[in-house]
Amino acid sequence: MNTIGATIRRLRRWRGLTIEQAAGLAGITKGYLSKIENGRVAVDKRSTLVAIADALRVSLVDITGDGLEIRDPEADSTVPAIRAALLDSDFDDSPARGELSALVAEAQLVAAMRQANQVAEAGRRLPPLITALHTHTRQAEALRALVSVAHTTSLLVKGLGAPDLAWIAADRGHEAAERLGDPHWIALAAFARTQAHAGLGAHRRAGTIARNALEIVPDDAVDVRGALTLTTALTDSVVGSDPSAALDEAEGLVAHVEDGNRHHLLFTAPNVVLWRMATALEQGDYARAATLAESIHPTELEVNSRRTTYFIDYARALWGLRRPDEEVVALLTQAEKLGPVRTRSNAFVREIVSTMVERARHQAVAREARGLASRMGLLKAG
Repeated sequence: MNTIGATIRRLRRWRGLTIEQAAGLAGITKGYLSKIENGRVAVDKRSTLVAIADALRVSLVDITGDGLEIRDPEADSTVPAIRAALLDSDFDDSPARGELSALVAEAQLVAAMRQANQVAEAGRRLPPLITALHTHTRQAEALRALVSVAHTTSLLVKGLGAPDLAWIAADRGHEAAERLGDPHWIALAAFARTQAHAGLGAHRRAGTIARNALEIVPDDAVDVRGALTLTTALTDSVVGSDPSAALDEAEGLVAHVEDGNRHHLLFTAPNVVLWRMATALEQGDYARAATLAESIHPTELEVNSRRTTYFIDYARALWGLRRPDEEVVALLTQAEKLGPVRTRSNAFVREIVSTMVERARHQAVAREARGLASRMGLLKAG
């Protein structure tokens, strides 16, 4: 079984560290690290993954994998073209390509596609859009569209196992926002940067970027303020601080938002609940996370990308509560139907499924879990 635990063991030995030494550096017990390495427990917190990566002096992706064996080949094939478009484009590119109004409309369409988990199609449309928008950057409307496209690109390639490219895309959006000089769009671009940094395991830096952006976000950009506030809540939970104040503030803000998805942030009341679930999971409060999941219906989340996350995090909560495997598998199966790439590449899902397969006792559950494991590329061939 190709698990995170097996990868950690291989990297630890490569570093020449004993379990006791690695555990001490990571701030966890020797027994817990041993169980992780042997697949007896699933890693269930971002903070644990980051601590182990730091102890072994490797990147987060070195431990979690880039998901190459389970990504949609069609979606994956778009990454090189996206990379080339970002690296080959410049704000002074000319002559102008395409009608700006059509490009702005395309930017909105691609953002909606990403939220709908139409990863391959969104990925195919991004390279020519990125290239064309760079030829119109003397116009404010093009710079705003480029901030949006950079946000979409960063989140999409992050989900396709390219966190370095996600950072490049987010930084390009930041540069476009700085050229625009509008605090609203600078703050919006900062949100993409926080997500890119979090994908690299730099949660403290992500929190700092979010807090700095909150200092400049205008009063009328409530959705942007809300998204940044939720980001501080999650980063606080990862680094061991209390996220309660930020979560409560976001809940208060959401009542003043007319269109929480105008920037494709989905800053809505149900999505605030989903962020509360994420912080509860990071704090190890599985009962709270499960209760929050039961307080909303996934259809209230409006877009498939967030519905997928809902089912994943609900499954993680039930797994932490040691509920029957059948219940966990049922939720993960629903997540996979909505977002196959997002589900199969999720590090926590992969840990749960691999651990479940190893210890499954009931044949029916074992069969379903092995099916998930096979589609995730966790089972060795032969």
